[in-house]
Amino acid sequence: MKFEQSAFDAKPAPGCTLDMLEGDLSLRQYLLDSDFWLQRLDQLALVPRRLVICPRQELCRAGIEVLELRLQAHDGTPIRALLGRSSFARKGSRTRLRPAEAADPDGLDWLSLEQGTTDVALSCPAGRRLEDRVLDVLRGMEAVCGLESVPAVAVELGWGRPAECEDAFTLAAMIRDRGWLPTPNGHQR
Repeated sequence: MKFEQSAFDAKPAPGCTLDMLEGDLSLRQYLLDSDFWLQRLDQLALVPRRLVICPRQELCRAGIEVLELRLQAHDGTPIRALLGRSSFARKGSRTRLRPAEAADPDGLDWLSLEQGTTDVALSCPAGRRLEDRVLDVLRGMEAVCGLESVPAVAVELGWGRPAECEDAFTLAAMIRDRGWLPTPNGHQR
């Protein structure tokens, strides 16, 4: 089968190497294979994200708007994120999607927000497989791109990375940087 052969021939893209990912080497090679991800990205595109945006007034500060994003993963699992942005900064000037800190899931990077960065803290649902967490990150990035009117390549991925989410953000960046993300009209970005 082409899938099995190409998985072992996978070569990492600049910025993503097998050494960056944890776990069994044979499994890690599948995670760098385009056929492995393109099939899953097609499935992700078929499931509506069902984005619900809820203002979080109790978290807002002067000049900082905070929204809770509720999304649906490709398998129906709820995904939650907090988006904070400055009311004074130009929309989409700098956007970062990162995992929420395990100790403070509602924590935003207030210093970056005050400097005009849109900060999005994505909660990784516990116990999910790595490939599902990667798709969760991509789903979150899709929502952020729509809300902030920025292309996927403009979204900074990762920062303050809890161990469970680190590989998911690394792989999501690789998928984006290799141009594997489908666009609404079906073409690759």
